[in-house]
Amino acid sequence: MMTKKSVLIGSVTGVVFFILGMLFLMNDACSVDAWVRCRNVDELVNTLLTLLMFAIPIFLFSLLTYFLKEEIFRIWLRFTYWWVPLSFVMVIFSSDHSGGLLGISDQEIFGILTWGLYIIISLIIVVWKYVATRRSMVA
Repeated sequence: MMTKKSVLIGSVTGVVFFILGMLFLMNDACSVDAWVRCRNVDELVNTLLTLLMFAIPIFLFSLLTYFLKEEIFRIWLRFTYWWVPLSFVMVIFSSDHSGGLLGISDQEIFGILTWGLYIIISLIIVVWKYVATRRSMVA
């Protein structure tokens, strides 16, 4: 069974591994002379940042719910269980070509949208459930 502590530790570990992986891959992709002469660093950084977009909100909300009641944590965790894999699949299967005036790829657009929706919906769930539990304590 997932506990608040295990989710928090897992999310911290995920963020640390992504940052270390990013540093390692950037170091591997760049010449020894200078970081300026990097091959495909933009593509590498975009890929890693897309992955980080999933780890950072999970970390922030696991940190937030760590200090709240278990009931609030469980509701948020159930939402996270289905949202993260669904949004990851949506990003992976969206097309990778750039378009429009800004040159943003469909994957980046889907990544930003799913990340933003995850944050908004998670915040609504946590605040809604927090207010509901406070009302039930007062009544």
